[in-house]
Amino acid sequence: MSLKVGFFNLQGGTGKTTVAANFAYVLSEFTKTLLIDCDVYCGTIGLIFGLEDKEHNLNTYLNGESTSEEIIYSYDELDVIHADVTSKAFGYKVDIDRFSELISEISDRYDIIVIDFPPNITEGSLVFNYIGEEDLINKMIIVGEDSIPGIINSLKSIDLANDFSIETAGIVINKFKNVSDLTEIADDLLAVLPYSEEVERQWVESAPIVKLNRRNKFSKSMIDFTHTISKELLEKDLTTLRAIRLAKEIGMREE
Repeated sequence: MSLKVGFFNLQGGTGKTTVAANFAYVLSEFTKTLLIDCDVYCGTIGLIFGLEDKEHNLNTYLNGESTSEEIIYSYDELDVIHADVTSKAFGYKVDIDRFSELISEISDRYDIIVIDFPPNITEGSLVFNYIGEEDLINKMIIVGEDSIPGIINSLKSIDLANDFSIETAGIVINKFKNVSDLTEIADDLLAVLPYSEEVERQWVESAPIVKLNRRNKFSKSMIDFTHTISKELLEKDLTTLRAIRLAKEIGMREE
């Protein structure tokens, strides 16, 4: 039984995918981690990890053309399931039940599954279609940008998650240029990640920025944030989940 951490914001363009991908990469250095790109129509995680030319991806799996084993790719210590980055993505149907089966099948292989959710809330979206399903998502992290609309949409995203009974860990402000007054979200603020032009390198060189340059100001903040949240928030939840799994296993043996 793995801990499932989602990254989300109603607003697009906040750098949510960059944060999720680098977060997962850092996590994988000390715990078994899987990253899933659930933006099946506009996903770009495949670009960060150089997977855009691979035949199998989440889209082909959801369409019944690939197995779960075929869509999991290893990048250093991190396992990745990417979405189709080409226009062919729009030709695939989204089988929500099949996605649920995928999560159930692979959950026990990992300590943490990081899910990059799409910003759009539409029919067939993988964001909130599984509300009520057991163990779909344990914690949601909202990634907002440094602007007044960005702060507002981050708070709206928390409200939406709460409406669906999804527990939010808090807000990460990305691309910070000291534009916004963050006092309004002080109670929910997890981290402030500075703007850095060098982050764009990851899209060209097909590698997360925390791998390309760990001394970059964004990378250092990203690494600090990942270690802090894993210790303060994730370790406790993961320990609880492991205890639940152990209790279930003992109960099954007694039966």
